[in-house]
Amino acid sequence: MKNAYYFILIIAFGSIVSCSRSEENVSLLPPTAEIIVDELVREASLRNQEIPFKIINEAGDDVSLEATFYVNDLAIEGSVFSSETVGEFQVYGVYTENGVIITTNTKDFKVIVPKRKVVIEDYTGTWCGFCPIVTAAIEEAHALTEDIAIITIHKTGSGDPDLLSFPQVDELRDAFGVSGYPTGKINRTANWLAPYETGDIISMAGTDTNLAIAINSELSEENGLVVEVEVVYEDGSLSGDKLVVYLLESGVIQDQVNYYNNDQTSPYYQMGNPIPNFEQNHGLRNSLTNLTGDEIPGSLALITFTRTFSLTVPENYNNQNLTVVAMVVSSDNSARNAQFAEVGENKSYE
Repeated sequence: MKNAYYFILIIAFGSIVSCSRSEENVSLLPPTAEIIVDELVREASLRNQEIPFKIINEAGDDVSLEATFYVNDLAIEGSVFSSETVGEFQVYGVYTENGVIITTNTKDFKVIVPKRKVVIEDYTGTWCGFCPIVTAAIEEAHALTEDIAIITIHKTGSGDPDLLSFPQVDELRDAFGVSGYPTGKINRTANWLAPYETGDIISMAGTDTNLAIAINSELSEENGLVVEVEVVYEDGSLSGDKLVVYLLESGVIQDQVNYYNNDQTSPYYQMGNPIPNFEQNHGLRNSLTNLTGDEIPGSLALITFTRTFSLTVPENYNNQNLTVVAMVVSSDNSARNAQFAEVGENKSYE
């Protein structure tokens, strides 16, 4: 079945349960019956989204047509389940093989309403003495909610090069009307103005929305990065929707100019000017799409849209500190929802 999630239950007398996803022309699993248990791709789906179940026996045969599936201990008709009610569910299957009734292990899954992640962008630089005030506001917002996607966009000024300086920073500044530093943006297009109150962000973060994003990535020993991003809408995409995918790096240590060294109200009071060995986080390193996004073709309700990206990670990046941020933006470039994940992490719909 096209664009669907399969809960695959490998059975034997010592049963193993795994979950994988099968899609037309796009799969992280080889087209064989053997399932790698660690490759759990998705653990959640949206309301009314079809979830087909599959059972692969020890010999590698698909025995789904011979099985009865039970969701929360109730038999379902066929091998496809959907729910208009959110919650946590369990599924197992029962079938007969060589006269023996076999019951698989149980697999957990969720049906969810997507939650909104607010995008915060900080145009900054290590040379910018007023920029730490936005850094402090972002840290305050992050302490209040996990439902934010943070991107810092650095530019080298006078003096030593900024280690996180983004080569295309001026293109982004032109696209979003950034003329000075610091500049904070909420959901790409709304200005976050001094004194950078967190209320507007917190009021949106974690609220119900109608689209979800999932990220799965893998980094090879040769620094080859493959990122797969999935988007699913409850009601279908809107004309002009675009997908933006960025690669970020955190934990970059560099001195930070600090004009708040003598400001007793600042968290950076008496930390020095510059602040030595300041930890710079969420720095934009690469754009895997066009800077302002790639068009999402018309996507029907509850049908998954998938894009896969490849990149050779430069040697000067710290691979342990890389994250991916994906966002769906409207035709006016405002962010509708976002998702973030560490490189190598498998982040499901939330």
